[in-house]
Amino acid sequence: MVKAIVFDCFGVLVTDALEAIVAELRVSQPGVVEDIVATVYLASRGEINRQESSTRIAGLLGIPVEEYLGRIKGGEVKNHELLAYIAELRKTHKTGLLSNISIGGLSARFEPGELDRYFDAVVVSGEIGYAKPEAEAYETVADRLGVRLDECIFIDDREDYCTGAKTVGMQAILYTSFSQIKSALDTLLV
Repeated sequence: MVKAIVFDCFGVLVTDALEAIVAELRVSQPGVVEDIVATVYLASRGEINRQESSTRIAGLLGIPVEEYLGRIKGGEVKNHELLAYIAELRKTHKTGLLSNISIGGLSARFEPGELDRYFDAVVVSGEIGYAKPEAEAYETVADRLGVRLDECIFIDDREDYCTGAKTVGMQAILYTSFSQIKSALDTLLV
């Protein structure tokens, strides 16, 4: 029986502006992409802070930090339709957020208390020292929700993170659009 639904942030709740930047560089500058990915991973595990991560990535892109942060802010759009649906889901199921993000990253994107309207538990990888697809990340969010791993559905836009969830016993759905995820959940939650 499904008792909890856990959502990813970037690419699901908020458009992934950094992924758009990386996609632009993937063919022309694969070495830069590797360095950006490595930097994001360090920040996601809490090994470097948000400021250091932003400074490194801006340097790799050859632009001032302020310009980089502006591109990120301008490219991130909240999925209000999905957030409204999560508020409805929360009436019958526990809801969680599991995000690979540095400490303070969510507070830069959401108003104080905003996430509390949608989620029973919010897990920030930079705070716990584990990032998806590490088993401990999924285990932490299930533990904070007070449910077993096999009682969770995990939703992410990255296949490897969905695979990580399945490896620990969660059901997982690859997110492609609001209508697709709503249809999939409506079928699973009957």
